[in-house]
Amino acid sequence: MRILYFIYGFDPGGAEHGLLTLLRAGFFSGHQVKILACCRGRGGALVDEIAAQIGEHNFILASQSEETSMRSFVGSFFVILRLIREWRPDMVALSLKQANLLGRLAAMFAPRLRCVSFEHTARYRYRSRRAAGVYGPLLKALSWRVDEIWADCESTLQETQAYFLPRKRRSHIVPLFCSDEASSHKRDYSLHTPLRLAAAGRLIPLKNFDRLIEAIRMLQDRSVSASLDLYGDGPERQALTLKANELGIGDRVHFHGYVARWFELACDRDMFINLSDTEGFCIVVAEAMLAGLPVIATDVGGVRDYGKDGENMLKLIVPSAEMVVTQALVFAGDETLRKNIGMQARKDMLQAYSQGALRVRAMAVLGDRQGTGDPDSRADRKLAAQHS
Repeated sequence: MRILYFIYGFDPGGAEHGLLTLLRAGFFSGHQVKILACCRGRGGALVDEIAAQIGEHNFILASQSEETSMRSFVGSFFVILRLIREWRPDMVALSLKQANLLGRLAAMFAPRLRCVSFEHTARYRYRSRRAAGVYGPLLKALSWRVDEIWADCESTLQETQAYFLPRKRRSHIVPLFCSDEASSHKRDYSLHTPLRLAAAGRLIPLKNFDRLIEAIRMLQDRSVSASLDLYGDGPERQALTLKANELGIGDRVHFHGYVARWFELACDRDMFINLSDTEGFCIVVAEAMLAGLPVIATDVGGVRDYGKDGENMLKLIVPSAEMVVTQALVFAGDETLRKNIGMQARKDMLQAYSQGALRVRAMAVLGDRQGTGDPDSRADRKLAAQHS
């Protein structure tokens, strides 16, 4: 089967890095794949890695710019339209909202093309209210052209149904994560002084890193010495730095920027915290679990699927600084609990998200080499049995 994968740009992390994960794990093995991107985004190294993985001749970059303009946006529409007409793919997979808008429009001119919307978050995020007023209604209006939905987790699949007009469609769960048994992981669960907390993700308001910084201050006020290592970058970095300084803990909050395999560097931290309001699969929590870190996380997105409170993590009902302090003190006071939860978390990630499991899922989603994609295939039945 010929698959055209259209992604808007390449910011490091999340759905963009997840594409590289799928390629490396052999998700598209047995199929011809071309990747089209509107712009480089801010992930130049990621672009190069993906191009090397798939082959330069199968990677098309519509623009070399870091940011898109209206001119490049329109130009990308004609690039994908030309690719569809000349290469004649059997399927186009659209990742991120801008690619979905352009791809659905182009698919209108190719009625036999199977159009897939790849959803990565339960809530669409826009940089402005004006953008929300344009993108939201347009995407829903064009959703009649979507034949199939892929979602990175069950929560994303269920919650994004509101963005689609009713029609008969196939749907599949395609996690953007694959575990690596050879990756470094935590082996010593003795506590450090100061207490070492870690967090990762894009520095945006929905991640609530400001509340995590408040939790460090609250621990200090309870005479519990603690530090925080933040792996990630984003528009909130300056504000978060200022907040840490205002609370008098600037020397206890360390900003490392984006680090591709941050979890291997964080193996000697005592616990990992995620306070997001909303998530898709939530790759950073899965990575922390793979590293054997004791995890405290809000019960959102994919965490609902793979997180088991008291077994492989401690869950938060709400992402508050107070609840972080409470659960952090639970972990701090019980080395056996930290070890059991950390080891179980790694075991669960290795079992559920191995390369073999991802390839079984690929068979269920893409079918055999001829691309039948039959939802009643043996691979689908095997996958259903695993989750029953």
